[in-house]
Amino acid sequence: MSKHTQLALAAAIAGVLSLSAHAAPAAASVPAVSSAAAPAAGNPPAGSVVSAVQSPAWLVHAGTATALKPGMLVADGDTLRTAAGGRVYVQLPEHSTVKLGENTEFATPAMQMTKDDQGSLFKGVLHVLKGVFRFTTSLVGHSERRHVDIQVGVATIGVRGTDVWGRSADDGSLVALLEGKVSMDMPGHPGMMMEQPMHYMTMGSTGSDMKMGQDVTPDKVADWAAQTDVAPGSGVLTDDGRWTVALLSSTSDDDTLDLMQKLAVAGYPSEDATVTIKGRQWHRLLIKQAASYKDARAIAAKVAVRVAGFIVVAPFCVGSCSGC
Repeated sequence: MSKHTQLALAAAIAGVLSLSAHAAPAAASVPAVSSAAAPAAGNPPAGSVVSAVQSPAWLVHAGTATALKPGMLVADGDTLRTAAGGRVYVQLPEHSTVKLGENTEFATPAMQMTKDDQGSLFKGVLHVLKGVFRFTTSLVGHSERRHVDIQVGVATIGVRGTDVWGRSADDGSLVALLEGKVSMDMPGHPGMMMEQPMHYMTMGSTGSDMKMGQDVTPDKVADWAAQTDVAPGSGVLTDDGRWTVALLSSTSDDDTLDLMQKLAVAGYPSEDATVTIKGRQWHRLLIKQAASYKDARAIAAKVAVRVAGFIVVAPFCVGSCSGC
């Protein structure tokens, strides 16, 4: 590939990526966006890790936003953000999963795995700044002990149950109990309990106009689940994803770095894999961990790398392994 072709390709991709960059967090709220791996989290509880991502999504750690990918640790003081179409799963150490929908901001002020005379206890304070979430527990985690407080708007819910869905918006909040029970504290209504599954409550942005005991219908469950679940084949990255999207081969350090930064701003995690061919160093810009071939193709379409096409690389093995 000639230098002229490399520059034309970089310019074309940069132009297309700029159309997606409007989904990134505003510069005023995120001081910097990094294309490098996120800094090591400060003593996170074992297992507080991102397990699935449907980009665009970011982890904000120590004031720097990094495009989110599976395997990233989530620590005290971090914020997770998604834009339109984004989804994130965070696996907690007591076998619970927090699922985040699009246009969501989710903060983790404090998380800690402790032990007492009864065994292990996970303590967490989580904050849904805006958007939608679901806190759900696997069958293995039903017997685990947890004390998790989730702030949703002006309400703080103490999760003792195993399946809660919620939304925080400018016009108010919604909390739905799908399984288990939760305690609730809000202005003027301290110490309330939700103990009847398949019911939800709504309230205004200041805690006014509260309505309790509303029925959760199967249609509502399906709609809410679709808002927080990743959509297979739509560009999902997972911790066991084995498909890779190859976006670009270039000999230019500057062009490669420029594209990596634009992808990071747009909420897509890329890696620069360098190889030497006939004495020349080539940069291979990759997005790894796509869950399937269809997901890999969807990612390529989303970042709109259409100049000179794109390559979807199938899984490969070194030596012998099962499933190859």
